[in-house]
Amino acid sequence: MPPLKILRPGLLTLALLALGGAMQAQIAISTSYSQNFDSIGTTLPAGWGVWTNSTATGNGTTFSWNTAVTANNAGVTPATYFRNLPGASQAWSAGLASGTDRAIGWRAGDAPSRDGSITFSLSNTSGYNLTNLSFQLFTPNNTGTSGTFQLQYQIGTGGTFTQLASVSYTNNTAQNPLTLTTITLTGAQLVALNNQSSQVTLRWDNTASSGTSWQTLALDNFAYTAAAIPEPSTYAVILGLVSLTGVLIRRRRLQRAA
Repeated sequence: MPPLKILRPGLLTLALLALGGAMQAQIAISTSYSQNFDSIGTTLPAGWGVWTNSTATGNGTTFSWNTAVTANNAGVTPATYFRNLPGASQAWSAGLASGTDRAIGWRAGDAPSRDGSITFSLSNTSGYNLTNLSFQLFTPNNTGTSGTFQLQYQIGTGGTFTQLASVSYTNNTAQNPLTLTTITLTGAQLVALNNQSSQVTLRWDNTASSGTSWQTLALDNFAYTAAAIPEPSTYAVILGLVSLTGVLIRRRRLQRAA
């Protein structure tokens, strides 16, 4: 049997990159998390990804994030399908590009980018229940056609992405810029994501199926909260304390009656 060849670190990195989009950075779950995207002039935040050629079961092809600041009305180029745009708090103007408040923008120029997605991944949610999740969507320019976007989830790294609580957002048909839509999900709507031992991915996906262009989408001010699930031993301790309290109360009553 020929000896096994060990890849050097640099070659190993290239080999992993060659897998093409199947791998994605994740972050560990915590009791609270928020992301305002104001640092995307440097890089995408940990756990976030932008993709082209997304399918029902996969993220697709990793898009090379362009950190350059882009104006609201900037035309489409292959380098700016996903873009660094002014954020939700800024007063809209057609050529606005500056400002510290930023948001992830998405403006497709061809079929692969139209069928793309924005994702956020947790390595797992073991031991936690999500109690709240919110984010803002808006249209940062005033041209184009309307399109519908949906929030989906996937447990693990395979299988079909599933609509999350039928949450969707349709761009304003009048093409009004910076019409903010705040979407909030409760714990009851997030049950499917709770206490999962494998990767949990949220995906903002375009539902369009034709080759026509659609309005720019911008995502800003994402946040979630989660609560740790007590260990079984904790429940046992609580039950024991309740039982002991009941015994003490009953004994005290008997003593008073005597």
